[in-house]
Amino acid sequence: MSSRWLEVSVEADLESADAVAELFARFGYQQGVAVFHPVKQAPDGEHAALDPATPVRVTTYLPLDEHVDATVESLRQALWHLSFLGSIGELQLRTLAEEDWAEAWKQHFPVTRIGHRLVIRPSWLSYTPQADDVVIDLDPGMAFGTGLHPTTQHCLIWIERIIRPGDVVLDAGAGSGILSIAALKLGAASVTAIELDPVASDVLRANLTQNGVLERATVRVGDVTRDLHEREAYDLVLANIVARVLIHAAPRLVRAARPGASIVLSGIIASAEDEVRARYRKLGAEVVERRQDGDWVSLLLSRTRP
Repeated sequence: MSSRWLEVSVEADLESADAVAELFARFGYQQGVAVFHPVKQAPDGEHAALDPATPVRVTTYLPLDEHVDATVESLRQALWHLSFLGSIGELQLRTLAEEDWAEAWKQHFPVTRIGHRLVIRPSWLSYTPQADDVVIDLDPGMAFGTGLHPTTQHCLIWIERIIRPGDVVLDAGAGSGILSIAALKLGAASVTAIELDPVASDVLRANLTQNGVLERATVRVGDVTRDLHEREAYDLVLANIVARVLIHAAPRLVRAARPGASIVLSGIIASAEDEVRARYRKLGAEVVERRQDGDWVSLLLSRTRP
């Protein structure tokens, strides 16, 4: 794990921002991307809306290792090609120590309400909950998944709607643990959270502990394309990763879902949706609902047959 990081940022027009975010997700650590949408408000603070005249800022982070120069050059070339389709500024680079890296992310994460009841509260901000709120206290640390990215929001909206008291849940590629925490706070009996990165798994455990749900969670460091066992069976399977991994892990993720169980797949770039759908349909999981925000697609499936 690098002790120094490279912050990579670029400003783009609203129409180009999704394409830049998808590009940054391919190269950024843990596919983490922060997108800052400029907002304009009335003088009284009401009627907030996106300001299409102001550029969107897209940021990711790269470990400063032997691959970083090649990665930056690949990003420059890809951004040059994207610039023919929209307005994209110059790539901006800033070196950070690890402790500064953690602090840098904080500027991107406000308190966020998702769905009817869920509220994501970064651990460094205060919030007074309303009567029916389910508050998730979150510190992303070295992991990603704050609730701001559309793919995470899609998952949370579905979890709030379909979770049933006593459900046994799999969170494949758990990251910061935001989906695991939401499922447990909304009534799941237990969650198995699998995370490939051991550093992220430490953040995951810390977030589960901070939210008082660690005793109902099992955290495993593992690869969801290999480390799901035949005996595992869940009422709800969550996988917010990337399309390539979702396709590769499909046999294990479908097998892990009990007949009739729901499977939530997210992190899918629109151009890969058909391939993901076809792969899961062949394995006996049919799409029952989809959500799309820009180029990002999420699918809610049901395991219809063994």
